[in-house]
Amino acid sequence: MREHDFGLVIHAHRAGHAAFTKNPLHGISMKVIAKVARIIGVDQLHVGTVVGKMSDTKEEVAESCEALTADMYGIKDVLPVASGGLYPGLVPALMGFFGKDFVIQAGGGIHGHPNGTVSGAIALRQAVDATLQGMPLKEYAKTHKELQEALNIWK
Repeated sequence: MREHDFGLVIHAHRAGHAAFTKNPLHGISMKVIAKVARIIGVDQLHVGTVVGKMSDTKEEVAESCEALTADMYGIKDVLPVASGGLYPGLVPALMGFFGKDFVIQAGGGIHGHPNGTVSGAIALRQAVDATLQGMPLKEYAKTHKELQEALNIWK
């Protein structure tokens, strides 16, 4: 896919992966899927998360992330995507695990904001900014209303 310059980000979702990654008696690991996605040229891939409603073990997620970024004969790295029940209050834990180079796929954690989608997106960005500054979210929220509203509903 990468050889065809579509001029677009190629996003890969792992929907249905559990049919062959979660059975201990047969199948393949998510790490293999991550490597295949990288080889075929995707730009970003859902790797699960270590917090939220669809969390995997830290080891599983770390293995997938490594498969996306480790040296692979010059093949371009892939950006990991964390998803599944994510909201602004989880940002410090997410960034503590993933670092700065990943995508936070927070659908309900943005659209479910009491003041709408725009406020939800602002709240998530505020959580990222606070975390980058090393400031606790509750402290940062004192001067950032969107984040405060998000912290009030998602605990």
